[in-house]
Formats: sequence, C-alpha cells, structure tokens
Amino acid sequence: MRLWDSGQQLPMSHQIPAAGADVIVSLAPRPEAARLARRALEHGGMGEDIGHAVNLLATEVVANAVRHAGLTDGDQIVFFAHLEPDFARVEVADGGRGFDPQAVEFGFGLRLVDKLAGGWGVDLSRGCRVWFEVDRRTRRFRRAV
Repeated sequence: MRLWDSGQQLPMSHQIPAAGADVIVSLAPRPEAARLARRALEHGGMGEDIGHAVNLLATEVVANAVRHAGLTDGDQIVFFAHLEPDFARVEVADGGRGFDPQAVEFGFGLRLVDKLAGGWGVDLSRGCRVWFEVDRRTRRFRRAV
C-alpha cells in the first residue's frame, strides 16, 4: 500500500501484493488536486489498456469535488484507487453535502464517467464519496442501452 499526503509519498511497512496496488492520497481542495491524483495513479502502476480512461475519469471526479463540494482550505479530499493491470476502482471522498445522481443534470464530466466506467455511484452516508470502476477483464466496453 502507498500512502500519500498532498502529493508526497510516505513509506508504509505493508508490502504491495503482486496482483495489484492500492493508492491513497489526501488532497487539499485546490486546483492542483486533480494533477496530484493523476501523479499518484502513475506511481501506483496501472495497465496501459485502462490508464487513459482511469486518468480522465479520476481528473473529472476530483475536479468536481474541488469545484462543487464547498470545501475550505482546512478540508481534505481523500483519493483512493485499487489498481490491477486490467481493472481499477477509484473513490473520491470529501466532507461536502454531495449530490443525488438521479436528481442532477449531468455536466460533461459525469457524462464521461457514466459512459466510460463499468459502474459508478455516490455514497452519501458520511459526506460524499463518488466511486467508479474501469474493468477490461471481459475485453468488452459497457454500452448504454
């Protein structure tokens, strides 16, 4: 497991399993947060087949947290990713009020998440946690009907 705090890697005693890697980043709600999340993904190691989609979607979700969560300088955004060569699960959590995906009109970023992710959702149990998965193990893209 790799632990990050505002883009700085901190050593952990836990060894990364060969099958995948977990990345955790604590980000200040500033414009550079999405760039720092992408950097953490690069260091975490990701399959080439899914890398572009995961980077794009992670950028959108982190940017939405910065832009819409109403966070102050003392607040943090927690970025988590579980990475395997052909699968990634990303979670972005903040202390904002969140949103109901059934009740909001999607902007371009959430439309991308909806089209490119194999699944995604919002958990409002403690703040707001948006998650998505990119899964190429089936070698088929999910298509909206």
